[in-house]
Amino acid sequence: MKIIQISDCHLFADTHKISYNNINPLRSLECILAEVKVHRPDVLLVTGDISGDGSGQSYQHFSSVVDKAKINCRVGIIPGNHDNQAQLTANVLAEYLWLNNPQLILPNQWHIHLLDTQYQHTIGQISEDSLTSLAEYLSLHSNDYHLLATHHHPIPCGGWMDKHEWTNRQRFNAVVTEYQSIKGVVYGHLHMAIEQQKNQCLYMACPSTCWQFANKESFATTDLMPGYRVINLLKNGQITTSVHRLKEQT
Repeated sequence: MKIIQISDCHLFADTHKISYNNINPLRSLECILAEVKVHRPDVLLVTGDISGDGSGQSYQHFSSVVDKAKINCRVGIIPGNHDNQAQLTANVLAEYLWLNNPQLILPNQWHIHLLDTQYQHTIGQISEDSLTSLAEYLSLHSNDYHLLATHHHPIPCGGWMDKHEWTNRQRFNAVVTEYQSIKGVVYGHLHMAIEQQKNQCLYMACPSTCWQFANKESFATTDLMPGYRVINLLKNGQITTSVHRLKEQT
Protein backbone atom coordinates (compact mmCIF):
# COMPACT_ATOMS: atom_id res chain seq x y z
CA MET A 1 0.00 0.00 0.00
CA LYS A 2 1.33 3.40 -0.96
CA ILE A 3 0.54 6.33 1.33
CA ILE A 4 1.49 9.89 0.48
CA GLN A 5 1.66 12.37 3.32
CA ILE A 6 1.35 16.10 2.80
CA SER A 7 1.30 18.63 5.60
CA ASP A 8 1.24 22.28 6.61
CA CYS A 9 -0.24 23.75 3.44
CA HIS A 10 -1.01 27.12 5.14
CA LEU A 11 -3.48 28.31 2.53
CA PHE A 12 -4.97 31.80 2.73
CA ALA A 13 -8.29 33.29 1.69
CA ASP A 14 -6.27 35.47 -0.70
CA THR A 15 -5.02 33.10 -3.40
CA HIS A 16 -2.32 35.58 -4.45
CA LYS A 17 -0.80 35.95 -0.99
CA ILE A 18 2.90 35.14 -0.74
CA SER A 19 4.72 34.43 2.52
CA TYR A 20 8.12 33.08 3.60
CA ASN A 21 10.70 32.52 0.86
CA ASN A 22 8.42 34.20 -1.67
CA ILE A 23 6.22 31.09 -1.87
CA ASN A 24 2.56 31.17 -2.83
CA PRO A 25 1.17 28.25 -0.78
CA LEU A 26 -1.77 27.56 -3.09
CA ARG A 27 0.36 27.37 -6.21
CA SER A 28 2.88 25.24 -4.36
CA LEU A 29 0.16 22.80 -3.26
CA GLU A 30 -1.11 22.54 -6.83
CA CYS A 31 2.36 21.53 -8.02
CA ILE A 32 2.79 19.05 -5.17
CA LEU A 33 -0.54 17.36 -5.95
CA ALA A 34 0.37 17.11 -9.63
CA GLU A 35 3.43 15.09 -8.59
CA VAL A 36 1.45 13.07 -6.05
CA LYS A 37 -0.97 11.94 -8.76
CA VAL A 38 1.90 10.36 -10.72
CA HIS A 39 2.66 8.10 -7.73
CA ARG A 40 -0.89 6.69 -7.84
CA PRO A 41 -1.24 6.47 -4.05
CA ASP A 42 -3.80 4.39 -2.22
CA VAL A 43 -4.20 7.06 0.48
CA LEU A 44 -3.47 10.79 0.64
CA LEU A 45 -2.78 11.63 4.26
CA VAL A 46 -3.01 15.32 5.26
CA THR A 47 -1.49 15.94 8.68
CA GLY A 48 -2.84 19.36 9.59
CA ASP A 49 -2.46 23.08 9.09
CA ILE A 50 -4.35 23.11 5.83
CA SER A 51 -5.10 26.76 6.53
CA GLY A 52 -2.81 29.61 7.44
CA ASP A 53 -5.58 32.02 8.41
CA GLY A 54 -8.48 29.78 9.51
CA SER A 55 -10.79 31.19 6.85
CA GLY A 56 -13.58 29.28 5.20
CA GLN A 57 -12.18 30.33 1.83
CA SER A 58 -8.83 28.68 2.55
CA TYR A 59 -10.56 25.30 3.02
CA GLN A 60 -12.64 25.90 -0.08
CA HIS A 61 -9.42 26.47 -2.01
CA PHE A 62 -8.02 23.22 -0.60
CA SER A 63 -11.12 21.26 -1.58
CA SER A 64 -11.03 22.76 -5.06
CA VAL A 65 -7.35 21.96 -5.60
CA VAL A 66 -7.76 18.37 -4.40
CA ASP A 67 -10.81 17.91 -6.62
CA LYS A 68 -9.05 19.33 -9.68
CA ALA A 69 -6.00 17.13 -9.08
CA LYS A 70 -8.23 14.05 -9.63
CA ILE A 71 -6.11 11.73 -7.51
CA ASN A 72 -8.08 8.49 -7.33
CA CYS A 73 -7.46 7.49 -3.72
CA ARG A 74 -8.81 7.68 -0.21
CA VAL A 75 -8.10 10.86 1.74
CA GLY A 76 -7.54 11.22 5.49
CA ILE A 77 -7.31 14.63 7.18
CA ILE A 78 -6.48 15.70 10.73
CA PRO A 79 -6.37 19.28 12.08
CA GLY A 80 -3.27 21.25 12.98
CA ASN A 81 -2.76 24.11 15.40
CA HIS A 82 -3.57 26.72 12.74
CA ASP A 83 -6.78 25.04 11.63
CA ASN A 84 -10.26 26.32 12.44
CA GLN A 85 -12.15 23.08 13.03
CA ALA A 86 -15.56 24.64 12.41
CA GLN A 87 -14.49 26.01 9.03
CA LEU A 88 -12.59 22.83 8.19
CA THR A 89 -15.59 20.59 8.79
CA ALA A 90 -17.91 22.99 6.97
CA ASN A 91 -15.84 23.20 3.79
CA VAL A 92 -14.12 19.82 3.33
CA LEU A 93 -15.82 16.52 2.47
CA ALA A 94 -16.92 14.79 5.67
CA GLU A 95 -15.60 11.42 4.49
CA TYR A 96 -12.06 12.83 4.51
CA LEU A 97 -12.11 13.94 8.14
CA TRP A 98 -10.82 12.21 11.26
CA LEU A 99 -14.16 12.95 12.94
CA ASN A 100 -16.00 10.60 10.61
CA ASN A 101 -13.26 8.10 9.77
CA PRO A 102 -10.83 7.90 12.70
CA GLN A 103 -9.38 4.67 11.30
CA LEU A 104 -8.64 3.81 7.70
CA ILE A 105 -8.69 0.04 7.33
CA LEU A 106 -6.41 -1.12 4.51
CA PRO A 107 -5.46 -4.43 2.91
CA ASN A 108 -2.63 -6.59 4.30
CA GLN A 109 -3.77 -6.03 7.90
CA TRP A 110 -2.85 -2.33 7.99
CA HIS A 111 -4.75 0.35 9.89
CA ILE A 112 -4.14 4.11 9.82
CA HIS A 113 -5.29 6.08 12.88
CA LEU A 114 -6.17 9.76 12.44
CA LEU A 115 -5.52 11.51 15.76
CA ASP A 116 -6.35 15.06 16.81
CA THR A 117 -3.62 16.87 18.80
CA GLN A 118 -4.98 20.40 18.45
CA TYR A 119 -5.10 22.05 21.89
CA GLN A 120 -4.12 25.66 22.66
CA HIS A 121 -2.55 27.93 20.05
CA THR A 122 0.65 26.18 18.90
CA ILE A 123 0.63 23.74 21.84
CA GLY A 124 -0.53 20.18 21.23
CA GLN A 125 -2.31 17.64 23.37
CA ILE A 126 -4.19 14.40 22.75
CA SER A 127 -7.29 13.77 24.85
CA GLU A 128 -7.47 10.95 27.35
CA ASP A 129 -10.58 9.69 25.56
CA SER A 130 -8.60 9.46 22.31
CA LEU A 131 -5.79 7.57 24.02
CA THR A 132 -8.25 5.17 25.61
CA SER A 133 -10.02 4.56 22.31
CA LEU A 134 -6.70 4.04 20.57
CA ALA A 135 -5.54 1.49 23.16
CA GLU A 136 -8.85 -0.38 22.95
CA TYR A 137 -8.66 -0.55 19.16
CA LEU A 138 -5.04 -1.70 19.26
CA SER A 139 -5.97 -4.45 21.71
CA LEU A 140 -8.74 -5.66 19.41
CA HIS A 141 -6.39 -5.72 16.41
CA SER A 142 -3.16 -6.74 18.08
CA ASN A 143 -2.14 -9.11 15.28
CA ASP A 144 -2.41 -6.39 12.63
CA TYR A 145 -0.14 -3.43 11.78
CA HIS A 146 -0.80 0.17 12.71
CA LEU A 147 0.32 3.60 11.47
CA LEU A 148 -0.57 6.59 13.66
CA ALA A 149 -0.98 10.09 12.20
CA THR A 150 -0.75 13.25 14.31
CA HIS A 151 -0.03 16.91 13.68
CA HIS A 152 2.29 17.79 16.56
CA HIS A 153 5.67 16.13 16.92
CA PRO A 154 5.65 13.36 19.54
CA ILE A 155 9.43 13.33 20.01
CA PRO A 156 11.78 16.31 20.29
CA CYS A 157 13.37 17.64 17.11
CA GLY A 158 16.19 19.46 18.91
CA GLY A 159 15.38 22.91 17.55
CA TRP A 160 13.20 25.95 18.16
CA MET A 161 10.01 24.09 17.26
CA ASP A 162 10.33 22.16 20.53
CA LYS A 163 8.95 25.33 22.17
CA HIS A 164 5.65 24.45 20.46
CA GLU A 165 5.40 21.22 22.35
CA TRP A 166 2.90 18.40 22.76
CA THR A 167 2.13 18.52 26.47
CA ASN A 168 1.26 14.85 27.09
CA ARG A 169 3.37 13.22 24.45
CA GLN A 170 4.89 10.97 27.13
CA ARG A 171 1.48 9.32 27.55
CA PHE A 172 1.18 8.91 23.80
CA ASN A 173 4.66 7.44 23.45
CA ALA A 174 3.95 5.03 26.30
CA VAL A 175 1.11 3.63 24.19
CA VAL A 176 3.43 3.36 21.19
CA THR A 177 5.96 1.46 23.29
CA GLU A 178 3.35 -0.83 24.81
CA TYR A 179 1.78 -1.93 21.52
CA GLN A 180 4.39 -3.54 19.31
CA SER A 181 1.90 -3.60 16.44
CA ILE A 182 2.42 0.16 15.99
CA LYS A 183 4.98 0.26 13.20
CA GLY A 184 5.01 3.97 12.42
CA VAL A 185 3.99 7.46 13.53
CA VAL A 186 3.74 10.24 10.95
CA TYR A 187 3.36 13.90 11.80
CA GLY A 188 3.65 17.43 10.46
CA HIS A 189 4.06 20.74 12.32
CA LEU A 190 7.85 20.89 11.91
CA HIS A 191 8.00 21.82 8.20
CA MET A 192 10.99 19.50 7.89
CA ALA A 193 11.76 15.87 7.08
CA ILE A 194 13.05 13.75 9.97
CA GLU A 195 13.10 9.97 10.49
CA GLN A 196 13.89 8.31 13.82
CA GLN A 197 13.59 4.62 14.64
CA LYS A 198 12.61 3.89 18.24
CA ASN A 199 12.26 0.20 19.03
CA GLN A 200 9.69 -1.22 16.61
CA CYS A 201 8.34 2.18 15.53
CA LEU A 202 9.56 4.55 12.83
CA TYR A 203 8.77 8.21 13.62
CA MET A 204 8.48 10.32 10.45
CA ALA A 205 8.16 14.11 10.16
CA CYS A 206 6.96 15.55 6.87
CA PRO A 207 8.15 18.57 4.90
CA SER A 208 5.62 21.30 4.28
CA THR A 209 3.95 21.82 0.92
CA CYS A 210 5.09 25.45 1.21
CA TRP A 211 8.03 26.90 3.20
CA GLN A 212 10.52 24.80 5.16
CA PHE A 213 11.80 25.49 8.68
CA ALA A 214 15.40 25.17 9.81
CA ASN A 215 16.12 23.01 12.84
CA LYS A 216 18.03 25.68 14.77
CA GLU A 217 17.84 27.29 18.21
CA SER A 218 15.71 30.22 16.98
CA PHE A 219 13.21 30.70 14.17
CA ALA A 220 14.62 30.30 10.68
CA THR A 221 13.58 28.99 7.29
CA THR A 222 15.67 27.09 4.75
CA ASP A 223 15.87 27.22 0.97
CA LEU A 224 14.79 23.58 0.66
CA MET A 225 11.91 23.14 -1.77
CA PRO A 226 8.34 22.22 -0.77
CA GLY A 227 7.86 18.49 -0.46
CA TYR A 228 5.91 15.43 0.60
CA ARG A 229 6.56 11.96 2.01
CA VAL A 230 5.92 8.62 0.31
CA ILE A 231 5.26 5.74 2.72
CA ASN A 232 5.03 2.11 1.62
CA LEU A 233 3.21 -0.23 3.99
CA LEU A 234 4.52 -3.71 3.25
CA LYS A 235 2.77 -7.04 3.67
CA ASN A 236 5.22 -8.13 6.39
CA GLY A 237 4.46 -5.12 8.57
CA GLN A 238 7.56 -3.19 7.57
CA ILE A 239 7.67 0.41 6.31
CA THR A 240 9.82 2.00 3.64
CA THR A 241 9.71 5.74 3.07
CA SER A 242 11.22 8.53 1.00
CA VAL A 243 10.90 12.31 0.81
CA HIS A 244 10.30 14.07 -2.51
CA ARG A 245 10.58 17.79 -3.26
CA LEU A 246 9.64 20.10 -6.09
CA LYS A 247 12.50 20.70 -8.48
CA GLU A 248 11.99 24.43 -8.90
CA GLN A 249 10.30 27.42 -7.29
CA THR A 250 6.60 27.71 -8.10
